[in-house]
Amino acid sequence: MGLFDNPWHILIVLLVLVLLFGSAKLPKAAKSMGEAMRIFKKEAQKLGDDDPQQTAQAQVTQQQDAPPQQIATGQPTAQQQMAALQEQLDDLKRQQTGAQPPQGPPASAPRPETQHTNQSS
Repeated sequence: MGLFDNPWHILIVLLVLVLLFGSAKLPKAAKSMGEAMRIFKKEAQKLGDDDPQQTAQAQVTQQQDAPPQQIATGQPTAQQQMAALQEQLDDLKRQQTGAQPPQGPPASAPRPETQHTNQSS
């Protein structure tokens, strides 16, 4: 025997809901739940309407329509980026060797440090 087989069970559940939430909040809650269900159904229907093949074909067509020069000039290739970085590195090395003679260990070299601990007896 299920919970809602008997009409008395339904009435008892409704009475408990009215006592818990009050008679003013129940219509508002039912309205908002109905709106949420309608929105959910519309979105689910839109997902079902989308055809993956059509979207894939549209993307391929857009890529084919664009001239290859625009695609290539939009972002530098990995080789171009590496060449630019190498030039920057060479310039920095030239500036460092030409402007400043090396004075002791470089700043990035680790310095030996002593560890201090507090020992109480």
